[in-house]
Amino acid sequence: MSDRQKALSTATMVWELTFALETFIKLPEVELPALEPGTTPPKAAALLRRCWDLGEGPLRHLVATAESRGVVVVVRPLGEIDSVDAFSVVILDRPIIVTTPRRSENVFRHRFSIAHEIGHLLLHRDLGEHGVAVEREADEFAAAFLTPATAMDAALPQRLDLAALDRLGRTWGVSPHSLIRRMVERGRTTESSARRAYQRLAMVDDPLADPTSAYSGEVPTLLRKAAELAADHGGGVPALAEVLKISSGQVRDLLGDADQRPVLRLV
Repeated sequence: MSDRQKALSTATMVWELTFALETFIKLPEVELPALEPGTTPPKAAALLRRCWDLGEGPLRHLVATAESRGVVVVVRPLGEIDSVDAFSVVILDRPIIVTTPRRSENVFRHRFSIAHEIGHLLLHRDLGEHGVAVEREADEFAAAFLTPATAMDAALPQRLDLAALDRLGRTWGVSPHSLIRRMVERGRTTESSARRAYQRLAMVDDPLADPTSAYSGEVPTLLRKAAELAADHGGGVPALAEVLKISSGQVRDLLGDADQRPVLRLV
């Protein structure tokens, strides 16, 4: 089985859990705009901001915002989908994004990855395998969605200043690397200057300095909260396990509930 097939299998399991939950409660309606053929990534990003009534400013709590618009987001263990760091698919009109700790260990990388997958959902939902050009389009969408061009023209410094970009990145929820790329795109700096800036960042960058777990609005909660509500209406974990024909432990795992039992170690 290919890595993409494994990722699709995981997404299908998540969808089955979502479907089972909806036999007990109603999840948020999906709000993703339909695009005209040939819509560019920046235009798609602007359309989604309008659809979600986000304005042109910083987008706080990206994952919570996506979940409130019906997008199911889950973080799955590394070994489960191997080399696929993130994956998105629409199954019976329900968009699902699956990501891994490789993408979620740092909040800025996590947010860009989620925005990238939202770009796939909008621009490439009918495509099969994703090539280099498609991935580039999803990156372009993510940059335009998280840091709209008009706002960046007003906010970006006139010259490369890593301290200023770090402060600006924390306001907008993106990495300095992403803002350097935006500076190139908006004509504020050159490719050669950007490469030197990337090298300076590489010497001081700590990818674990800003864990996603420290930003509540970036940790998926939709399925867990749905399960808590379903439990009040006859849809507890045992009932979900019965519907899905899997164990209660597997249901809890899909919900993202860590096993709190102490571990017996033999020495």
